[in-house]
Amino acid sequence: MLSTSIPAVPPLAERLFVFDFDWTLIDADSDNWVFENLSKELYQQQLDAVGKVQWTDLQQRLLGELFDRGVFRGDIERTLSQIPFAPEMIEALRLMKSQGAELYILSDANTVYIETVLKAYNIDQLFTKVITNPAAFDERGRLDVIRFHGLDKEPHNCPLPCQPNLCKGREIQKLIDAQSWKQVIYMGDSTNDFCPSTRLQSKDVVLARRGLLLEKEIKENPQLVKTHVMYWNDARDVLEATQLILSSNPLLPTAVTSTKPAEILSPMETSDSKMHAQAVRA
Repeated sequence: MLSTSIPAVPPLAERLFVFDFDWTLIDADSDNWVFENLSKELYQQQLDAVGKVQWTDLQQRLLGELFDRGVFRGDIERTLSQIPFAPEMIEALRLMKSQGAELYILSDANTVYIETVLKAYNIDQLFTKVITNPAAFDERGRLDVIRFHGLDKEPHNCPLPCQPNLCKGREIQKLIDAQSWKQVIYMGDSTNDFCPSTRLQSKDVVLARRGLLLEKEIKENPQLVKTHVMYWNDARDVLEATQLILSSNPLLPTAVTSTKPAEILSPMETSDSKMHAQAVRA
């Protein structure tokens, strides 16, 4: 169940929903998923290189090696289409869009991975834009990935734990400044989701996945987070949160005003795979 309150907002408010992708919209890390399913040897190389090579640069190198081993576009797209995407999450996304909200993805994955998964589940049309590392297949079928914030640019110098290739806080600030939103909702799970969480105001909402690194950052640095925080375990919680946020019934928010202590986490919520997948991006 959800563990905290949400602010009351006029029912017809214009809302902006911004989502992380890996371990947030999908129940996997897309970078790990591709190599774990297409080359166990390269997947192990990926794990061994954690902390030694910048993550996006590492993906570019390993994708070249994957291509050299005879893995082409169709193989990658087929593998991506099998990534788990909970039906309750899709229902929540469709509900948001049906209520006139703008939906963006802000991720440290890449355009090909995200767009392929969204199309596989027939939900690509729900999103206004995907902000992530650019990727494209060349004429041979080799996938190339480059940094969103490239080496040709001055460092973004964010003091918070953002990756050198993408400061999510700076990108969400651009969306916030683009128009006068009545409410902004950000959903994420990891360390690099903390910076955008600090850009939201008291009327906004952060949906932080319980038991993972975003929750840890928020609880260790509460003075930096001005907004309401709701913790969720799975897609069913996200659907419930969406219904509350979008509800026109003013009594619904008051029904969950008391903040509960953190529940004891189940083994699934603190799985090594999730924590390791986050650690490589942190």
